[in-house]
Amino acid sequence: MPNHKNIKKSPEEDTTPVNELDQLRQIVFGVAEQQLKKQIISTRNDMEQALNTQNINFTDRLDKMQDNISERFAEIEQQIQRSDKSHEDNETTIEKNLTSLTSEHEMFASATQQDFKNIEQALDSESQSLTRNFNDQLAQLKTHLESVSKDLTSSKTDRKTLAKLLATMATNLEDDQL
Repeated sequence: MPNHKNIKKSPEEDTTPVNELDQLRQIVFGVAEQQLKKQIISTRNDMEQALNTQNINFTDRLDKMQDNISERFAEIEQQIQRSDKSHEDNETTIEKNLTSLTSEHEMFASATQQDFKNIEQALDSESQSLTRNFNDQLAQLKTHLESVSKDLTSSKTDRKTLAKLLATMATNLEDDQL
């Protein structure tokens, strides 16, 4: 077995096979490697350009979408304001109607109370008039009865005539009450 301890390679000898290997690679694969590097660089440039284009397109779309969203929000805000205005107008109208109805109710209640007072006075007046009329007729009837009674007592008429006379008076009283 050879002794490997005594053999030391110099740094130049270590790099020489690598250089030779690089040269061999350059000869065998040099053109293909350069083409591959060019393709990689070209692909990288194409990818960067495509990414930039996509970024620009994305930014444009994002800006358009933001503009569209802003327009939609503005439209919605206008609709909300119109709706709020409509609700406020309706509320104002309802409040005016309520105030008007309250006033009309108070006037109606006052007029109704006055009508009740007038009806009560008319009823009282009519009642008093009927009472006076009834009392007058009753007084007349009593007077007439007394005069008939005196006539009967003084003329000494028979009982049949008296009964007929009283029946006639009762009929007359009934007719007067109706």
